[in-house]
Amino acid sequence: GTDWALGKIVTGWAFGPALAAIIMDRWRGTGAAIGTRVWWMRFAPVFAIVAAIDVSILLTGDGVSAGTFAVAQPPGLSTVGIVSALIAATVAGFIVATVAGSRSSQLSSLLQWRVPLRWWLAALLLPPGWMLLGLLIASATDSPIESITGGLPLSVWILFVLRSILFTLLVVAVGEEAGWRGWMLPELQKRMSPALSTVLLGIVWGLWHYPLFVNGQYPGPQHLVFAKVGVCVFLGIVFTWLYNRSGGNLLLAVVLHTVLNNVVRVIPISEQAGIGMFALLVVLVVVDRMWGRRTQTNPG
Repeated sequence: GTDWALGKIVTGWAFGPALAAIIMDRWRGTGAAIGTRVWWMRFAPVFAIVAAIDVSILLTGDGVSAGTFAVAQPPGLSTVGIVSALIAATVAGFIVATVAGSRSSQLSSLLQWRVPLRWWLAALLLPPGWMLLGLLIASATDSPIESITGGLPLSVWILFVLRSILFTLLVVAVGEEAGWRGWMLPELQKRMSPALSTVLLGIVWGLWHYPLFVNGQYPGPQHLVFAKVGVCVFLGIVFTWLYNRSGGNLLLAVVLHTVLNNVVRVIPISEQAGIGMFALLVVLVVVDRMWGRRTQTNPG
């Protein structure tokens, strides 16, 4: 609906995890030089893309899925909407430019795309893999499978998915991952095992979503935030594994987060999807021997 679309834009005002990481980075003395030519060259395109995305949301409305988008009422180009879009685009541009320009390898790895192909494949294919496995099980058991296009024309559905991916990548994923995996996880792992670090981070990560239950971005009663905490702890296993094994690469965490949030817009969700995800988590915990010991990021 109208309120949901505008709320999505306003949510981009305050991505606390990344902003906290930027503050801590500066406090440690490795913060980016803000306002330099390189900084502006990174800020400008992100600002322009996010502003364009947010204005398009004002014009067309938005939804969690293609089905909800198909019946959404656009908010329109109000003063509040345009100002909100510009603020959100400014925050997104500031975060990307400042994180990328950090003198800390933890944060500046946001631009480090040269990593072994297997880690790219893991980030891009693990969530679709367990979704497809769920579909196969659903199909074999004659379980209902929802339409993925929600009745939208194919061209409109493709544009909806592309916009969702770009928004997630530049606003949500960087805004969260710069804090979670770019700062908090490596700091926790200096003091405790990857397993305990993952659990603690998952709890904080889940609770951070609580305001989204309050403002209606997430449907359902507010106590569902505790279910979100559980999901974040489980998903944190995949993030910790990928982050550590890729040598502490923030970009891959951002890509994984983007894929995770958008795979449900490309592959129909099924009740059985959790089976594949749980099987993967068990394999990662049982097979990989990094979980019980203190570790710095381990390239591999």
